[in-house]
Amino acid sequence: MSCKVLLNIELPPPMHGMTYINKIIYNNLKDDSSYSFYNTNFTSDVSEVGGFAFKKVFRNFSVVYGAWRAFFSHKPMRVYTIASASLFGIVRDMLVNLPTLVLNKHMILHLHGFTYYIVYQKSKIYKVLFDFFSKNATLVVLCEKQKEKSLEVLGKNSIVLHNCLHVNNKYKKKTLNTKVKICYISNISKDKGTFELIKAVKKMEDVELVVAGNFLSDKEEFFRLIDGDESINYAGFADDSLKDEILSSSDIFCLPSKLEEGSPISIIEAMSYGLPVVASDKGCIKDMIVECGEVLANNFTDDDIILSVENVINDYDRYSTNALKQYNDNYRQEVFIEKLNLILKGM
Repeated sequence: MSCKVLLNIELPPPMHGMTYINKIIYNNLKDDSSYSFYNTNFTSDVSEVGGFAFKKVFRNFSVVYGAWRAFFSHKPMRVYTIASASLFGIVRDMLVNLPTLVLNKHMILHLHGFTYYIVYQKSKIYKVLFDFFSKNATLVVLCEKQKEKSLEVLGKNSIVLHNCLHVNNKYKKKTLNTKVKICYISNISKDKGTFELIKAVKKMEDVELVVAGNFLSDKEEFFRLIDGDESINYAGFADDSLKDEILSSSDIFCLPSKLEEGSPISIIEAMSYGLPVVASDKGCIKDMIVECGEVLANNFTDDDIILSVENVINDYDRYSTNALKQYNDNYRQEVFIEKLNLILKGM
């Protein structure tokens, strides 16, 4: 049996940015006879992602063998896949897609994030492997900034495909609460900027903060910092129901991350509710929120967060209107799938 495109993708669990998007792709395209899928997932525990474990190595051999069987069974014209931003990961990716490389089939290579460019510039071995892996590939990136970065560092052109949500929210422009409510929904650690956000809220009047997410680190210090402060509430891990409750009742979304980011799903979710965003200039974030929020400068402090929140409050209606427009124009699922179809079919 032959198909036009074989999609080698990791499906959840675990659920993180890339597997979240892959699940959307699978759910929308699985019934189209033009496409076939092979699940390249080798771990069900998010803590293993990016790390080394012997059991992961053995599972990789099984995944590679299955990928080869899928390729020769489906006989695709082209293959959609990802490249990992680590030396071990890209070797694995090349093995998974070895028949594609050997038979010189066209590849659609989706780059989820900005870590590639750091590794590419630091590791000569990674550079050689990535250049070989992508020699006959169409690169797909998350935003215009990443498109520019790919041309600058990799010397390759690319196509922008914005991320999307698994459901389309239908919210109207927000009305600012009397007591402004800021929300933070993401993993929690100092590197995610959570502590600067808490310190900022502690200095502000008539502002409250709800924090939701799992802890990457610094859990005890987090609870010491918020202890006794009634304006700050930790809600725990946010499933879809709790997330809806938090976003629908909040005024501003804040993600002051210091880590490398791609195109955070949490920001797209916030925009879909009409929430203006205050966030750091990491990955695609500036492109995402330039008209609907405030971008924090590099080396920001808690005082910078306060200033950005005040700027949003002072022009709230415009920011909220632009957040919904940005979501509807660029991040709806229909927009994502329509453009992905064109990319996969080479149109």
